[in-house]
Amino acid sequence: MKKVLLSILSILFVVCSGIAQDYDVSSTSKTFRDGDRRNRRVRTNIYYPKVSPVNQTQFPVVILGHGFVMGSDAYQNFYDTLVPRGYIVVFVNTEGSFFANHEAFSKDIAFMVGAIQAENSNQRSPLFGIVDDKSALIGHSMGGGAATVAASLTEVETLVTFAPALLRFDTLTPASKVTAESIVFSGSGDGVTPPNENHEPIYNNLGSDCKYFINIKGGAHCYYANSNFFCDFGENSSSGDIQITRAQQQAVTFKFLNSWLDYKLKNSSAAKQTFLTDLAISNEITSENNCNNDPVVYTPAEIELKTFPNPANKFINIKMVNNKKLDKVEFYNQNGKLVHVASTNQVDVSALRSGHYIVKIYAENTSVSKKIVIQK
Repeated sequence: MKKVLLSILSILFVVCSGIAQDYDVSSTSKTFRDGDRRNRRVRTNIYYPKVSPVNQTQFPVVILGHGFVMGSDAYQNFYDTLVPRGYIVVFVNTEGSFFANHEAFSKDIAFMVGAIQAENSNQRSPLFGIVDDKSALIGHSMGGGAATVAASLTEVETLVTFAPALLRFDTLTPASKVTAESIVFSGSGDGVTPPNENHEPIYNNLGSDCKYFINIKGGAHCYYANSNFFCDFGENSSSGDIQITRAQQQAVTFKFLNSWLDYKLKNSSAAKQTFLTDLAISNEITSENNCNNDPVVYTPAEIELKTFPNPANKFINIKMVNNKKLDKVEFYNQNGKLVHVASTNQVDVSALRSGHYIVKIYAENTSVSKKIVIQK
């Protein structure tokens, strides 16, 4: 058994956090044609890091499948989180009607893996020269089921689904042909696609040698995305056991998604360790997997955080147990972005916006994370 010391984890966290580059978000729309399907038109919205024409950086690709009658605006939280971290996000903007063809949508998603790679050599494309050869498929609800089928039709580094739905055609047989390492996110309060009828069968049938099932306690079906009329309507009429807010669910989701993508698409071993540590210590989730990972042993640091008042308004005060010396305090917003750093026991938070934050406190080679709320 490999024991992972908390002091090492703190160093790894800092290294991993350095992966995120704070790029501005650019966007474009393009309709591709699939010659193997009678030139089927595949509409996309593409979000990518804004770089100078001489920039030689290449960015991995994340292809996103949407939920039932959900448009690109519902997934702005994904673009706003992933693109600044150095990813190209492709929203497959087809089959958005009430009569969506699930099989066609699955093939659209699979087709876009190669189509976006080809943009790297297209001098007329804004993606010319900046597309990395690594890709991930992700999808929500209907898009989660479609991304699963798509992953059986093409080669990608990873598949990540959020409340995936069984489609109108056989979804489980294609799932058994998926070989990419995968994550299935589920919410225990989801009444739209009940986990035991949708998420669990898809997870159980995945052919991946390494797959994770992450259950968000009290999580909803629609809360992975921004508010959407049709999704929220379905949720309100079917889900009765939601126990967290949309912001809280997204914070949990991106905590795992960010480190997982950095590991799979950017080859960061530090990000993998962060993912596994969070999996072991997070009390917002339960999980299972079939992966051959060394177990993570976590020893909590003796650090106590109190806010005065709670929620905080102008200041938070940090009380140290056993007279430990404070080294650094980091504030992360609900999307996992570092937004403030301090080194004193009383921290001025008046410049931070209202909302939920994760505070990571470093003291004498140990660290601990706490949740705080700032309310103006």
